Amino acid sequence: MKHCPVLLVVASLIVLGIAAGAALAGDIVTVPTANQLKAGEVDLAHYYIGVDDGSLIAGLRDMGIDYVRAQTLYVGLTDTVEIDAHRYDVNEVGVETIWNATVVAQPETLERPIVVLGGRDLSRVYGKASYFLSAAKTLNPPLAGPPTEPIIRLHLSLGTEDNTLFGEERHEGLFGGVQVLFRPANPAVGAIALYDGTDVITGITLVPEPGWPTLKVGTFGGHWWAGISYTFNTK
Repeated sequence: MKHCPVLLVVASLIVLGIAAGAALAGDIVTVPTANQLKAGEVDLAHYYIGVDDGSLIAGLRDMGIDYVRAQTLYVGLTDTVEIDAHRYDVNEVGVETIWNATVVAQPETLERPIVVLGGRDLSRVYGKASYFLSAAKTLNPPLAGPPTEPIIRLHLSLGTEDNTLFGEERHEGLFGGVQVLFRPANPAVGAIALYDGTDVITGITLVPEPGWPTLKVGTFGGHWWAGISYTFNTK
């Protein structure tokens, strides 16, 4: 289906809903990062985004559009290659799916950050693909014994123009932020604060018990979002 301009504007809203992953392992889809699944790992998620009346796209409410939903699938093909699909469902408008991929250029060690090369909208649903180089480093990774809390992970990326979000230019030049894991388990509680070159994204994540899905809620400019995701290993 050929996308319409309204869907181009709104579909990007969904991406904000994937802003925080399970603990420190999940990807942050709105802002490309170096978070990466391992071989055989799969992450599934569903998100609901409330369209704010005062937003740039408030006119959507006049069209009967007051929410967007997204389903995402991440797959670790190998320890260095990950692909994902994002399905955007906008009420009264239609559905689109974009494909993304990342490749690890340098694995993370105690001394060095992980570095990945990636691309978004490789199927060019929104006109053109965008590309990025992302790095991430956990400042105090858990070693032997109980982890030192909080666990802090920093993100920094350099990218080309990505127009899948609000039809605006994002991810061009430098962008990034921080993830924090305040409590590692029972329950696991985390948070994120990121800047994507245009907007600030915030989120809080909660995993009630080990093996449970991750519950998420947050903000993106004047909008709000909530979601649930589950990561498992097929091996």
